[in-house]
Amino acid sequence: MTDSLARMARRWWLALWLAALPALATAWMPVGDPAWPDPQLALVYVERTLKRSDDGLILSAHLALFRSSVYRLTVIDPGADAETPRPTLPESFQQAGSVAGVNGGFFHPDGQPLGLVIAQGRRINRFETTRLLSGVLYSDARGIHLQRRAHFQDQPGIDALVQSGPYLVEHGRAVRGLSTGDPSQRTFVATDWHGHWILGATRTRLTLADLAAALSTPGALTPWPVERAINLDGGSSSGFFFDRGPDVEPVVMRPWKPVRNLIGLTPR
Repeated sequence: MTDSLARMARRWWLALWLAALPALATAWMPVGDPAWPDPQLALVYVERTLKRSDDGLILSAHLALFRSSVYRLTVIDPGADAETPRPTLPESFQQAGSVAGVNGGFFHPDGQPLGLVIAQGRRINRFETTRLLSGVLYSDARGIHLQRRAHFQDQPGIDALVQSGPYLVEHGRAVRGLSTGDPSQRTFVATDWHGHWILGATRTRLTLADLAAALSTPGALTPWPVERAINLDGGSSSGFFFDRGPDVEPVVMRPWKPVRNLIGLTPR
């Protein structure tokens, strides 16, 4: 190899190394046992902890991984009447026959939901186009769907729906422009768009951009590549439930305040 070709080769490798630095600097690495359960299992609970390599940020999350061919979404609406005693988070899911779930969409201070909600076939509020509500999560006889608001077409047969946002991952990539401030507990829904889905709630506080980066990192929060993901109402509303079966205590992460609606999983 001539000196000129050698210099070109060194510059080429240096350029590749420099280009890889941002990805290496923000790598999310599993803490503890990194092995995933069989992704073909119909429903499984995972507690996942990650560490970011550049600053040591810890991300700990409760995850319910499921297949949409076996489970469908149900939206549970306890109502907005503050004077009526509400069931606890586990009671709400158990009464609805849900084996797992998280808190749902956003709501106003008076308890009224933000955007359209369809809970067990009952329509509540109206479809809204506010910037925050960038996506629509819904379920019908064909399966579970997560779409951009502009692509959603309302139709008969939708028995569970929540408007929410912002979108976190789209076409396998973290959405640009997400907030890098206001770290908080987060809840989310993600899918590979091939029948694998996840409901998740973080136990630690992180930004929307942090969560999107983790979800778009292969193997970090899912055993399959995330094609799209959306944020739900996190912060003090963050809640999670997973029924581990008879004679075993369920996994419960309770919201700090009453929430307007919940998203659960029920067998098809």
